[in-house]
Amino acid sequence: LYGDASGCAVIYDMQSNVYRVYRPSAIMKRIAPCSTCKIYSAINALEQGIITPNSNTLEWDGFARDIPAWNGDQNLHSALKNSVNWYFQFLDETAGADELEQFYRRIGYGNGYVGSDTAYYWNGSALKISPLEQVELLVKLYHNDFGFDEDNVRAVRDAIFLSESRGIKLYGKTGTGRIDDRDVYGWFIGYIETGDNTYFFAVTIQNERNANGNAAVQITYSIFERMGIKIDL
Repeated sequence: LYGDASGCAVIYDMQSNVYRVYRPSAIMKRIAPCSTCKIYSAINALEQGIITPNSNTLEWDGFARDIPAWNGDQNLHSALKNSVNWYFQFLDETAGADELEQFYRRIGYGNGYVGSDTAYYWNGSALKISPLEQVELLVKLYHNDFGFDEDNVRAVRDAIFLSESRGIKLYGKTGTGRIDDRDVYGWFIGYIETGDNTYFFAVTIQNERNANGNAAVQITYSIFERMGIKIDL
């Protein structure tokens, strides 16, 4: 699965209440969540009323960025699909660092630390979370154990929907950590609904290069294929 790269995976089978783990020594190690935390940035913004399920389009500032998909107006769906940094930076800045940190601490998001910088706290400088914690949070969000507005939870769930094939639905979010223009670690978190069961997952990969969200996606596919579940993106 990993070759020479480091990383780990946690799969939770909701029906049987069983965890399947790859490289168990790493599943409780906290690392930066990168863009995977945008799921919860969105929930916080919805809960605060910064955006709503029916009104969540932000106007592009006209500044050309390296990723073409970012250059245009964005709504919640497009921003999560294309991992648009400026969209979530606006949401987090509007929420404020203190309020954001209180939110992450309240839901038990890793170390819950934001600090004073709302722009890049999720990309290595402050906030950290383990793969096991990622899965546990996804399960709680799925059941809305936090008591969020159901419409807000539904809006985020719909925005992270990735594909449906042969009755299997895939929801998820990737994340990539970069150092000196090299992709050094990647995330893929989410869940799969098969019709009679739901599987939650968090997969990480770390390497000197080419370790990114897409690499974590491929590892996730391989794991589920070995479990007899073929998913499409």
